[in-house]
Amino acid sequence: MSTTPPWEGPRTESDAGSTGAPPSAPSAPPPGGYRPPPGPPPAYPVTPSVPPVGQPRRRSSGAITCLIILVVLAAIMLGGMALLATGLRSTGGPQTTWAGATGDTIGVISVEGIITGGGSISPFFGATAGSDNITALFREAAKDDVVKAIVLRIDSPGGSAAASQEIYEAVEDYRQRTGKPVVASMSDVAASGGYYVAAPCSKIVALPATLTGSIGVIFETLEYHELLKKVGVKGNTMTSGPHKDMGSPFRAMTGEERKLFEAMIEDVYDQFVTAVADGRKMDKAKVKKLADGRVYTGRQAKEIGLVDELGSFRGAIKIAAEMARIEKEPTVKFYGRMTLFEALFGEVRSQPIRNFPPGLLFDSRVWPVGQMMMTETGAPRLE
Repeated sequence: MSTTPPWEGPRTESDAGSTGAPPSAPSAPPPGGYRPPPGPPPAYPVTPSVPPVGQPRRRSSGAITCLIILVVLAAIMLGGMALLATGLRSTGGPQTTWAGATGDTIGVISVEGIITGGGSISPFFGATAGSDNITALFREAAKDDVVKAIVLRIDSPGGSAAASQEIYEAVEDYRQRTGKPVVASMSDVAASGGYYVAAPCSKIVALPATLTGSIGVIFETLEYHELLKKVGVKGNTMTSGPHKDMGSPFRAMTGEERKLFEAMIEDVYDQFVTAVADGRKMDKAKVKKLADGRVYTGRQAKEIGLVDELGSFRGAIKIAAEMARIEKEPTVKFYGRMTLFEALFGEVRSQPIRNFPPGLLFDSRVWPVGQMMMTETGAPRLE
């Protein structure tokens, strides 16, 4: 017994004929397609004779994906080239900092971060103010006849005593060689070595809340010989003299060594007090009375004579313009501003960080305590 497929209509006796031959296939499906007969669907799969109407053919998205990737890569390359070009371009030219600045030029030299010897390190690695860089900027400004005065912008907690002395002498040398005023503008902090470099300026301007003063010297050593003894580690030191390993962390400090250190600190402290007295034209005894290491606010410092005026950076610019007899609004020229390339990879004129990258943790210009961990002793610091 044969079963009629669902896509064929029911057979009749006339369709089969007398011989029982199968009828011929219809030439075309009826309008609207074949409809399944009523009742449950057949158990065997039914394959449609034509593809469904209205379903588009799927296209490959590989070409579109490749195109998008190429566009993104091209944008990144163009952006990187523009960024690098901007980073390599010098940013130290004359800059008008506010509207109406058409008068003569005032130069700005910044002392930002811990004061160290050598070159400056970018803020990416921890900002430091290298004395070599700052003194070079003063020499450059001395050759610039367009500049009529200098504003020394200070935001520093201090640092190396010797480096502070170098900047101090650079300020004095500039004033003597050019006869032009130098006005110190104190930002958040201008303490210890930060005040040292401000002392020889023609005038000192600070904000009422600026932290300044802290005139004094600090010297620290570490001793971890007791800890090493507990873990079974012993340090051996060979010296050419009894005091060569003064301050060594591998042993306790002797009474004689402590006296030698104290004498050294007193000498550097006396140099500091003398420099402040000479720069501020104050009696040395008065300075010594104020120089007990305490920190003053800008307003307190003005009351005791360590600061001349209270004002902002722009106020310091105006004071410098008045001292230089600039009638119009002065144009400002920033010296020594880092390019983007230098900010990311370090100041190109500075000495490289020792043993980078692990040396970064012990570099004295980034972390002053690191000097004591890398060498046998530290150095007196103005902090």
